[in-house]
Formats: sequence, structure tokens, C-alpha cells
Amino acid sequence: MASNTTIFSTSSTPICALSSQQSLLPWVSDNVLAIILPTTVYAVAGAFFHLLDSYRIFSNHRIHPSDEELKRNHVTRWECFQAVVRYHLMQISIGLLLNYGNGPALVGDEACKIHDTASAIRNVRNVVPMFLNALGIDAKQLSIATLGTSTKFAQFVSGSDSYASNNNNNNPTALDLSLAKFAIKILIPLLQYTLALIVVDTWIYFTHRLCHVNHTLYRLVHAQHHRLYVSYAYGAVYAHWLETLFLDILSFILATEIAQLSARQSMLFGSLATIKTISDHCGYVFPWDPFRWVNGNGAVFHDLHHQSWGLKYNFSTYTVFWDNLLGTTWADHEGAKKRYQRVRDMTAKRSVMKDVAVSERCEEQAVAEGKREE
Repeated sequence: MASNTTIFSTSSTPICALSSQQSLLPWVSDNVLAIILPTTVYAVAGAFFHLLDSYRIFSNHRIHPSDEELKRNHVTRWECFQAVVRYHLMQISIGLLLNYGNGPALVGDEACKIHDTASAIRNVRNVVPMFLNALGIDAKQLSIATLGTSTKFAQFVSGSDSYASNNNNNNPTALDLSLAKFAIKILIPLLQYTLALIVVDTWIYFTHRLCHVNHTLYRLVHAQHHRLYVSYAYGAVYAHWLETLFLDILSFILATEIAQLSARQSMLFGSLATIKTISDHCGYVFPWDPFRWVNGNGAVFHDLHHQSWGLKYNFSTYTVFWDNLLGTTWADHEGAKKRYQRVRDMTAKRSVMKDVAVSERCEEQAVAEGKREE
């Protein structure tokens, strides 16, 4: 048992001091970068898909034939582009306003953060032997019996009782430090991102659904977004300015505050959310699309919502949780295929009729001009 002291050795308390975190880029603060990065990602991704559209690359992966866009959409690309620019100007302006006067984040030495977290974990671990004893299991004997085979387990079940170590101070043990490193580097950020996703997904689902349930809201605000029946990437955030403010921007402000995301975490979260929004509206279905495989909420899922017969379904943007829970997921996939095909046939028929009408008008004009010349 001589090794008991070494195995359960504790860490001395480091001297901690806060200092300003150095920016990722020397010419712009992290706060400002977190605001402009999603817009930069949007511009790059939008331009990429615009090139695919323009040069008919990967046309076999398009949800709609290219010609449908001109015939079915009720807004020109130039009008859409202007609204998208306004969206991003609003987003950047509000972000800069909310961050006005904020300096760089104050951070402590990593050893201090790990030590503080490990101390908290050490206090929480006191519950383990209490719980085991309540079940009639002698935590002390269990710890001693397993010490030779699994030191981590022995240390875990012992809590911070003095029998687990020859050190009677309150400093964290090696196990506490290991758990603290895992919590700081993986667990806590994962929980923060998950909470932020829950906030954004919930806010957008219910406000989006409200815009469809309330006819006044739909007519005055949300109908603008649905002028795009055949959506394309850079038109992803084409919307009324009120929708921009209350549905999109406000959702991310709430998520950032509730999940307590740092500026650098906001960079990642905002950029990934932007890529997801672009992907939903890009009009392409690629076999390697990660969003499609994660939970089924991909380009097809959202494109169906943009059709006149799918307006009351598929309100979610990031997950399918609320749609599945509240019964607003479109489930008739075969029916959707038939409806898509019917729309294509009708669009093609109208196109032929329009071409015939144009041809007839041209012939009539040619005949009339010939008579005038005679």
C-alpha cells in the first residue's frame, strides 16, 4: 500500500492572474471577427453555388431543373441580392452595436482554470461514497479492494475522504485534474454548443411556424421569403427586414447569451449555422452532404417547405426534433415525388405554350410588316 500516496497525490494550488486574450488575427479583435466571419462564409459559399448554377455544374444533383427558377420565382436575382446585402448590413451593425466598448476576453492561465475546475469536481465527488454507503456498499473497502487493479476507479469511489490519500489537504488529485481537462476541453464546450443549438432551433421553429399560422404575419412579413419557390444559395436569407431581425438575428443573440459562448465559439457556431442555411437553400442534393445524413434535415427537407403544397410542413432549420414531436414533418415521400413531377410537367407545358404564343406573335408581326412594305 506504499504506492497509495503516489497514486492519490494531490496538486498544489497555482498562482492565478487574469490577462487579456490575444486576438486570433492581429489586425481585428475576436469580437469583431465573430461578427463578420459568418457574412464572409455566406459570401464565399453563395458565390461557389452561384458558379455551379451559372455553368450548369452538377446539374444532375439539382432538385429542380435550372429553367424552373425563371418561370416559378416571383423575385429576380438582383432584387434578392439587394435584400441579402441589407440582411448582412443589419446583422453586422447590430453585432457591432452590442459589442461596442467590449474589450478582449479576460482569461487566466490554463493551469489555474484546470485547478479550479478540478477543485469543484473534487467537491462533487464527495457524493459518490455517500451514495454507495446509502446503498449498503462500503465505499472505503471497495476503494481499497480495487486499488491494485484500477486506480482511477478506486480514486473515483473514494471521493475526497482522507483514507484515500496520505494527503489531508483539499487540493485536487490526479483523477480530478484528468476529469477537469476533459470537462474544459470537450464536455463544457460540447454542452455549450448543444444548448446554443437547442435555443436557436426552438426559437426558429416556433417563430417560423407562427409566421405561417398567423395569416397577417405571413402576408406582411414571411411571404417575401416564399417568393422563392426554387431557392438558390445566396437567396437563403432573402426575407423581410422584420423577419431578419426577430427570427434570425435575435435567435443567435439569445443562443450566445444563454449558452455563454465566447467570441471564438461564436465564430464556429455562427459559421456552421451559415453553412447549414446555405445548404438548405442551395437547390442541390449531394450524396456527401453531412447535414442530410445527421438527422435528415437537408436541402430536400427545406425545399419541400418552399413548395405551395408544403407550406405547413418542415418548419425546422437545424434539426427535425420539433417537427417530429409536433407532427409537422412531411412524411409522404412518394406523394412529394409525384407533386414535384406534376409541377415540372405543368411548368414545361406553360413554357411550350408561351413559346408558341411568342412564335405566333412574331409571325403576325412579320406578316404585318410585309403588308406595310407592299
